[in-house]
Amino acid sequence: MRKIILLGIVLLLFLGFAPYHELNNLGVIDVMGLEMNNGKYVLYLNVINDKNKVYTITGDSLGEVFLKAKNINNKKTYYNHLEIVVFNTNVINKKVINFFKDEFTSIDYLVLSYDGNISNLFNMYHKRNDYKSFIKKEKNETGSIINVTFKDLLSDTLDEFKTANIPLINVDNNLTSIGLYLPSLNYKVDANLARASYLLNNKISSYSEKVFINNNYYEVFLYNLKSSIKYNNKSLNIKITGKIDSPDSDNLTDIEKQIKNSIYNDIYSLIDDEKIKKYNISNIINYIYLKNSDSKDKKGHIDSAFSSYKNSNIYIDINLDKERKNNYD
Repeated sequence: MRKIILLGIVLLLFLGFAPYHELNNLGVIDVMGLEMNNGKYVLYLNVINDKNKVYTITGDSLGEVFLKAKNINNKKTYYNHLEIVVFNTNVINKKVINFFKDEFTSIDYLVLSYDGNISNLFNMYHKRNDYKSFIKKEKNETGSIINVTFKDLLSDTLDEFKTANIPLINVDNNLTSIGLYLPSLNYKVDANLARASYLLNNKISSYSEKVFINNNYYEVFLYNLKSSIKYNNKSLNIKITGKIDSPDSDNLTDIEKQIKNSIYNDIYSLIDDEKIKKYNISNIINYIYLKNSDSKDKKGHIDSAFSSYKNSNIYIDINLDKERKNNYD
C-alpha cells in the first residue's frame, strides 16, 4: 500500500498535480520542434508517456498546426512539462515569438536553433536529456553555449539595445554547438564569437581549449574568468581576468601567450562584426548609453551610442594567473 501511495505522489508531482484519473488521457510533451517545409508549418512533439515517440503535425498556419496538435493519439496534449524547443532558422520571427508567448503560460523552457531538417535531427536526438546534458557538457568544456530560455529570447526581442539570439546547433554523429543565430538579421555568429559574447557578459566563468605549440597539443583549462567594461572619452576599456592551467605542461609561458592572443582576437573580431553588421550581443553599447543616459531624447541617444561605439578606441587587457587547478571535473 505504501508503495502505491508513493507512486501516486510521484505521478502527481511529475504531471503537475493532474488528477489521477486523467493521467492516462494525457500526452505529456517535453521536447518540441518547429520548422517550415514546402510552405507549411511542421510541428514535432516528443511524448514522454508514449515511450518518447515523436509525432509530426503539418498545417498552413501556426493556429492550424497547434489546433491539430491539441489531441495526439486520442490523448489531450499536455505542455506543462515542456523543457526544450528547437526552432529551424527558417521559422524564427516576431510572429512566431509572439505566438509562443500567447500560446504557453510558462516561458522558461530552453530554446535552440537548427539550420536543417528537424526530422533528421529528431531521428537521432529527441529526448530532453539529450539536449540538457549536451548543453551542460559543451558549456563546461568549450564555453560555446549556455542555457537560453524563451523568456530570454522574448526579453531581448523587446529590448531596443539588444539583438535577440539563440544558440545554434548542428548534428553529425553527435550534437555540436556551432554559434548563435540572430533572427532579426537572419545572421549566424560562429562558436568563437559566441563564446566571446558570453565572456563579455559574464555568462561563462570557465572552459577548456586545446592548443598546438611546437608540434604538440596541450589541453588548457581557463577558470575564475571575469570581465569588466568601461567607457570614457571615446575609449572602451575591456579587462578579462582569470586563471590558467594545463595538465600537459609545467611551463605555461607559450601556452598563456597563445590563449591570450586567441581571446583577444575573438573579442576584437566580435566587436568588428557587431560594427559592420550592426547588431549587439556583447552589450558594449549599453555601457556607452549608460555613461550618457541623462539625455531626454532616448531615440537620438541610442543612435548616438551606436555611433560612439563605431568610432571608439578599443583597449583589451587580459590577465591570466598561472595556478594549478585542483579539480578537473
